[in-house]
Amino acid sequence: MKLSKYLKLNRIEFVSTYHCTGRCKHCSVGNSLNKPRPHHVPVNESVEAIRWLATHYPIQSVMTFGGEPLLYPEAICALHSAATDCGIPTRQLITNGYFSKRPERIKQVAEMLIEAGVNNILLSVDAFHQERIPLSPVLEFARRLMEICPGNVQLQPSWVVTEADNNPWNTRTREILAEFTALGVPVGHGDDIFMAGNAIENLSEYYPRPSLCMDDTCGSQPYTEPLDQISSLSIEPNGDVIACAFPIGSLLRESMEDIAARYNPYEHFFSKAVLTGGARGLIQAVQKRGIPIDFSKCYSVCDICRQIRDLTESKETDV
Repeated sequence: MKLSKYLKLNRIEFVSTYHCTGRCKHCSVGNSLNKPRPHHVPVNESVEAIRWLATHYPIQSVMTFGGEPLLYPEAICALHSAATDCGIPTRQLITNGYFSKRPERIKQVAEMLIEAGVNNILLSVDAFHQERIPLSPVLEFARRLMEICPGNVQLQPSWVVTEADNNPWNTRTREILAEFTALGVPVGHGDDIFMAGNAIENLSEYYPRPSLCMDDTCGSQPYTEPLDQISSLSIEPNGDVIACAFPIGSLLRESMEDIAARYNPYEHFFSKAVLTGGARGLIQAVQKRGIPIDFSKCYSVCDICRQIRDLTESKETDV
């Protein structure tokens, strides 16, 4: 069986839904939330993708996030049950914990997750989420999880700049975290917010002005990797399979086997440009194709890739 030499897979991520109970000022998804899209990832096709990938690659983790994935817990549990059956050791969920106000439903979903084999629940609790999300249902969810699986849950706050930075958002986050640590919920490192989506509009005062480094290379930024050394694929609600920023196929039109066999970033215009020429090469490619990129909003070469995707996602474009 032919497999792409550019895929070194050990992880599968599911952006399981773009529907969300929050409207957070730091959200990297930003304007994509709650638009008319599929409610959640296609379950049957995603389960088949998990099974095929686990058979052909040493997959170590599956993660589901969103949006708010627990708006559709049955779909999420189907994915994690498949990962459990395949022996994938780490089965992660990122959730803001607000999917219902009813205690009985909160208890039911907590039990469903553990039964499905989720063994690392990351609870997004911080000043941004709690600005719009009521605290009491999230505390109830945390209580239930601590009763059922105390070793499987931790808090996953988002920090402005870094956790050590002294700013009003981080101060408020620490106050909110104390409500949960009183229940015994441990605090993980969390995430340092990067400039994308809503964060650009709401948090830019805490970050340096956009300054595109011409020496940027593909995979040089946090949370990224070179397009010719992909260790993690992401699957979106519409079935698109994403390598870093770029869609490389669709589970609704073809099998994961076909997608994995075909993947070659050097055969596509923009991905080849960034791999071989970094920021300079990608800018030249953008100019050659006449893509209207707003470079004033680019903090890194990755922002150029994101704008290319946003501008071309509704078109048949050779990326």
